[in-house]
Amino acid sequence: MERDRHLNNAHSKHIESKANGVAKPSGFPLWLRAMAFIAVLLAGPYLAVKLGIWQPNGTQGDAYDFTADSHELPVINPVKPFSMVNQQGEIVDRDSLLGKVWLGAVIFTRCPGPCSTMTSRMADLQNSIPPDWPVQFVSITADSDYDNPEILDQYATAFQADPKRWHFLHASKEQMVELVTDSLKLVVLDKEQERMSPTDLFIHSTTLALVDRQGRLRGVAELVPPVIEEYPEATQDWDKDLKPRVLRAIERLLNE
Repeated sequence: MERDRHLNNAHSKHIESKANGVAKPSGFPLWLRAMAFIAVLLAGPYLAVKLGIWQPNGTQGDAYDFTADSHELPVINPVKPFSMVNQQGEIVDRDSLLGKVWLGAVIFTRCPGPCSTMTSRMADLQNSIPPDWPVQFVSITADSDYDNPEILDQYATAFQADPKRWHFLHASKEQMVELVTDSLKLVVLDKEQERMSPTDLFIHSTTLALVDRQGRLRGVAELVPPVIEEYPEATQDWDKDLKPRVLRAIERLLNE
């Protein structure tokens, strides 16, 4: 009898052990839980920086952001030689911009997303800087197949761009990618899947690159920072936060 009791207890524990080892079904698929976990990991540092809780000293991203407080505007890399055509049909190259501080961004005229906001804010900067200052603005189209100089001129006119100060540049895709990604550290990619409309063609940075008089990249900054509804204090305002910092950075380079 005693032996049978021990056997029954052992059998019960074995069954209980097997039951505990079986994964219980979850209401959410494993891939969805994994994506949520990754999103939390990525969002955490961003919110910590924006809220001032943590500052990633010495990181590349922090070094590039010229709107960060107490930023020293280090030399990141020289802009490689390039030659493109602007909205007036004129050649604009690296050498023609030497001696001037310039701001660069990538856009395209059929853009259904942030390009109009980016260009409006570039126009705001143009109107905030005295025309006799040696400052230039450069908008580089990602859509070289469609955005010829005539179309770029129409787009520039819509934003009241001064053609003497603001260049909308067209070049081959290869030349565009080399300038945008290699020299200015921006992003531009063909959007081959999940297009929202026929004009939803590219994924590109909503970022502004700052180049000094010697043709060297000195930093980048978001023209259209993300809006975080849950943390409104972490969302940077263009007029109150970003624009004044951009203007201060330009003045610092002009005074070097």
